[in-house]
Amino acid sequence: MIKCPNCGGELKYNASDNLVRCEHCGSEFQANQQIAPTKKSKETTELKGKVYSCSQCGANLMAFDETAVTFCSYCGSQAMIESKMTIQTNPGYIIPFSKTKEECIKTFKNKVNRSLFIPNYMKSDLVVDKFRGIYIPYCIYKLGYKGIDKEKGTKYSHRSGDYQYYDDYELQFDVDAKYEGFSYDLSSKFYDRYSEAIPFNEEEKIPFSPNYMLGYYADAKDVSGDVYLDTAKNEAHIDYSRVITSTREAIKYNCKGAHVNFEQEEQEIAMFPLYFLAIRSKNEKKVNYAIVNGQTGELVTELPVSYTKYVIGSLILSVIIFLFANSFLVLTPHEVCFAAIVFALVGLGICFIQAYELSNREKHDDDLGLKSVKEVEKAEKAFSILGIAIAFLAMLIPVLILAMNPVDDIFYYEAAIASLGLVLFNFYNIIKKHNDLVSTKLPQLEKRGGDESE
Repeated sequence: MIKCPNCGGELKYNASDNLVRCEHCGSEFQANQQIAPTKKSKETTELKGKVYSCSQCGANLMAFDETAVTFCSYCGSQAMIESKMTIQTNPGYIIPFSKTKEECIKTFKNKVNRSLFIPNYMKSDLVVDKFRGIYIPYCIYKLGYKGIDKEKGTKYSHRSGDYQYYDDYELQFDVDAKYEGFSYDLSSKFYDRYSEAIPFNEEEKIPFSPNYMLGYYADAKDVSGDVYLDTAKNEAHIDYSRVITSTREAIKYNCKGAHVNFEQEEQEIAMFPLYFLAIRSKNEKKVNYAIVNGQTGELVTELPVSYTKYVIGSLILSVIIFLFANSFLVLTPHEVCFAAIVFALVGLGICFIQAYELSNREKHDDDLGLKSVKEVEKAEKAFSILGIAIAFLAMLIPVLILAMNPVDDIFYYEAAIASLGLVLFNFYNIIKKHNDLVSTKLPQLEKRGGDESE
């Protein structure tokens, strides 16, 4: 831990002016300067801090000052009671926080205030104030290839009768390609769908200094840097192929693609800044996340829907649409039934899409880091047979009436009303599945204390 050299008080990094301040005596220091003298040369490669283990989900967060930990940023539990000292190898680089917590809260409030149907508890100042700054470990890959790349090409030669003839060519490219900046998070608890949604500008990374971490938490690295190597190589190949096929020679000889064997030249660990908020649902069984990029201020969040607000809003909108349409449009009984069938089809399609997305989400097919450190449980059944049956029944009722073609119009209207009633009931299930999609099950451990491996 780093103390104020003037009074021994607690130091904190201030993102707004890039200074480290002592909260006791007010001393100020440049963030990139060495504040405390090192006793041994090896300390330049070691970072001492206190790791806090959440008693509920087992998440490990490190703090490099005397910051009191009051809750877990991953599951939102109210206390992280287990702590111990740890020594970590210094990362090579860091992107310091440039956005303040106040800016982060303002960004999130602007988002939720524009969302009409979210639950009220997500707008509470007590909830929003729990944003915490966390440094997440990332692996930065540097890839390269130097040599000759041989690719195939074709070119039109001539025509003879009904046949066209093409000549095959071998194209040779003298390549000296280098790629830098492919980065992936090395925390299994920070899902890839979030890290990919808020990229960082790696040109602003600087050599690591622990001063930038004062007053913030840091997530512990638990994913091997080799996990994302193939993904980085694939991204490099995609860009390399795009560059080669856009050259004059490749276009002239109709070269469709290019591929070389990129080699890893370097792998560096860096710490990137994020503001993290875990919002528990009212039943305390689900967690919704809001994450703000501490460098760019970009926000990624998946918001639940309040069914009560949705019903009230839908009813108001339906009345407005009905009054507006009724002023110049008159639907025949047959058209009313057709409209009911369309609504039922839309509802059924949404059910199937949600079922597919829920299955992928529960299997974590889009998260290599998580799957590399734990065995993902078999996905639960994403939708009930009852919900699908209701959707089909909502379509079947007006279809049967149209097929029977009764003389009395009342049958058509009754069929449409029954169908739309079933559709509305099914939309309750759709909203429930949506809320499942945008939330995460609260992790529960059999043992208290989070990390009890010692």
